[in-house]
Amino acid sequence: MTDCASCADERTAGATFCEVCGRSLAPEPACEHCGTPGGVGEDGYCEHCGMLAGRERDHLETDCGAVAASVTDRGLRHHRNEDAMWLVTRGSEVDVVISDGVSSSFDPDVASLTAVQAAGDLLPAGDVAAAISAAQAAVAELAASGDPRRQASNPACTIVSAAVRGDAVTVGWIGDSRAYWVPEVGPAEQLTEDDSWATHVIALGADPEQAMRDPKAHAITAWLGADAGKVTPRTGEFVVGDAGHLVLCSDGLWNYLTDPAAFAAAVREGLREQGTLISAARWLADYANTAGGADNITVALIPVSPLAKE
Repeated sequence: MTDCASCADERTAGATFCEVCGRSLAPEPACEHCGTPGGVGEDGYCEHCGMLAGRERDHLETDCGAVAASVTDRGLRHHRNEDAMWLVTRGSEVDVVISDGVSSSFDPDVASLTAVQAAGDLLPAGDVAAAISAAQAAVAELAASGDPRRQASNPACTIVSAAVRGDAVTVGWIGDSRAYWVPEVGPAEQLTEDDSWATHVIALGADPEQAMRDPKAHAITAWLGADAGKVTPRTGEFVVGDAGHLVLCSDGLWNYLTDPAAFAAAVREGLREQGTLISAARWLADYANTAGGADNITVALIPVSPLAKE
């Protein structure tokens, strides 16, 4: 028998989980600053020295070999990672979701995680719009549950999602997280259109460079959340003609690679120098951190090739 540190009960199921409270019986990690075993609280701060010791979501990776890979990283300036990702493969089929929490809302990290889980659960059916609509409903429900402060500042996030079925790709989005097509040569093609102030005024005739320099440039005009109103996901579909990579990312990456040619060059450099998808995704996250790491960073890479004709 092993005592449970959470409930002090001796009735445990082997050395894995407590039968009474369900908590893990694995040794808790020590604080990296003061070395106190099990001193790190659920908020990521050490209860002994008070230092931020890190959270599980600070850096996560999903490695699906040669089919797909994704990385999310806290960056250098945020105290937590408010991005979330979902990546699942079934043979050559790929379901991917990236969500970026709106920092000005309450519990944005909860919103983004809720969004990717709700959308990811429905993506196997291939209906990206329905998956995003489910994510919107799930995030909206957060305002009426949990911490009462959510009612005053509804949890909110953006979302971008894709379903890859052979050489057919469907993308959908709300907000300013993006999907790109990166061919083997040439500039990247942005497959999504930001729901942002800058995009809106540029469409009305404003000078693009001046609009992007405006402090309001990245203010989003559509999002997931109880205060978002009626928002319809936008989607796009295409069949790959030549081999390339589908890339989904949050603005923590694309803010440093706004030029389509530069974005494509960075992706191809990461793939060429690193050799594997997961290493290339990690390299791109490192690229954003080296450039300043001002925001959370999430990126997913999926190679897609045309199917052989019979």
